[in-house]
Amino acid sequence: MIDAIRAWWRDEDDATRVALVVILLAAAVARLSALAQPMRYDESVTYLYFIGQPWATAIGGYEFPNNHLLYTVVAKLGVMLAGNAPWVLRLPAFVAGLAIVPLTFAVGRALYSSAAALVGTALAAAATQLVLFSASARGYAFVIAAYLALLLVAERIRAAGGTPRRWAAFALLAAAGLATIPVMLYPLGAVCAWFVLTVVIEGGRAARRPLGEMTAALLGAASLTVLAYLPIVRANGIAAVAANKFVTASPWPRFFYDFFARLAGVLVGWSEPYPWAVAVLLGALAAVGIVRRRRVTRATVSPLLAAYVWSALLLLATHRMPYARIWLWMLPLVALAAGSAAELLLATARGARFRPALPAVAGVLAVAGVAWGFARNSLGTDADTGVFAAGAPLARVLVGVVQPGDRILAPIPANAPLQYYLLRAGGDTALLSTPVANATREIIVLAPRYGQTIQQAIAQGMVDTAQFGPVAPGIHARDGEVWVAERKGSPP
Repeated sequence: MIDAIRAWWRDEDDATRVALVVILLAAAVARLSALAQPMRYDESVTYLYFIGQPWATAIGGYEFPNNHLLYTVVAKLGVMLAGNAPWVLRLPAFVAGLAIVPLTFAVGRALYSSAAALVGTALAAAATQLVLFSASARGYAFVIAAYLALLLVAERIRAAGGTPRRWAAFALLAAAGLATIPVMLYPLGAVCAWFVLTVVIEGGRAARRPLGEMTAALLGAASLTVLAYLPIVRANGIAAVAANKFVTASPWPRFFYDFFARLAGVLVGWSEPYPWAVAVLLGALAAVGIVRRRRVTRATVSPLLAAYVWSALLLLATHRMPYARIWLWMLPLVALAAGSAAELLLATARGARFRPALPAVAGVLAVAGVAWGFARNSLGTDADTGVFAAGAPLARVLVGVVQPGDRILAPIPANAPLQYYLLRAGGDTALLSTPVANATREIIVLAPRYGQTIQQAIAQGMVDTAQFGPVAPGIHARDGEVWVAERKGSPP
């Protein structure tokens, strides 16, 4: 595969090479900037419960599906070498997330055309959701990169035949994705469906051999995956992975409600950072590229069609709609579909005159998309996985004012980021679990962005006004609020 990528690079003209460098630099700038964003709820939980714990807990704990196992192992090694700063925790995601950009081009070059690959890669470079999860201490970037790499390996096997080395790469990539998050079943199944349909249509009876080899590779991947999850299964049982509340089947009415609600979230998320008019245009181009793909694609079977069919079958079998971010592995292919529509336009008599300018247009598209994302603060306004930007400044202040007997109360999504930053600031995180009977003062930390108010906290019983009060406003920092209530009858 590496040799094939080098050959493609040599085959491209200078303008395309320059455009690819510009696109990659724009992607790197966006992702490097995202490394500095405040820690979010999900990645804070990942550190507090897994990465920051002893090895036995890191590889065997599964209180929450936040333990993206392979990511936890790699990030923990980084923490051991360089500490627990946010950029250290996020560095593995950054590397994988940046790799998504050239992998998108390679897939586009192999299955579509250079023109489609350039445009699709430019869109992937600036996509807010891809930027976000390229700088989030979670395993989603691993899964997306593994899917694209699997497609490349599968295409190479289809074109040049399966060798032990290629099938070993296929098995290792599949196992790496599954050992990161079990939802790798979606993209892995999509690749397998595409490969099976392609070799059967193209090879007929000759397809038996590659299908047998693929079965052997999948058995190898399954064996490695079982070994990876064995500590978790031994400590928590198989149900922790296969039957937790995030994957168990939901009633059919609930499934269809979640399907359409989360599908809307997928479409909205994929349109970022562009204004709605541009997003609609790009969506229309993607639709055209999907419908008219046979005019520009090199693939016998559409990888997107295979992805849709496999995902639909798996959804019907499980009747559980995953969160919107689970579908991010499809976004590079959708971007390439939009690029293939651009290729259709360039194939017309009028469009052909603009073909020499395509590399420059693709470079500008990536730079403009990243710049527009900065201008709109698209990362800061994307609340996926829980945003609490006030975590760091509030933790620094609280470290200087809390005292024995304090009880810090913080609902989701403030609690995990606050605990992480308190640890970073050298604060006493035990105050987050002080028994109410031992508390002399309650400190309530809220996130107004999520509609949290002190009146709501009191109504929900977070503060017992029979024992504590009056509730007085304290610190306000960015999107956080702090309220303080002394125990009644305490000495002033």
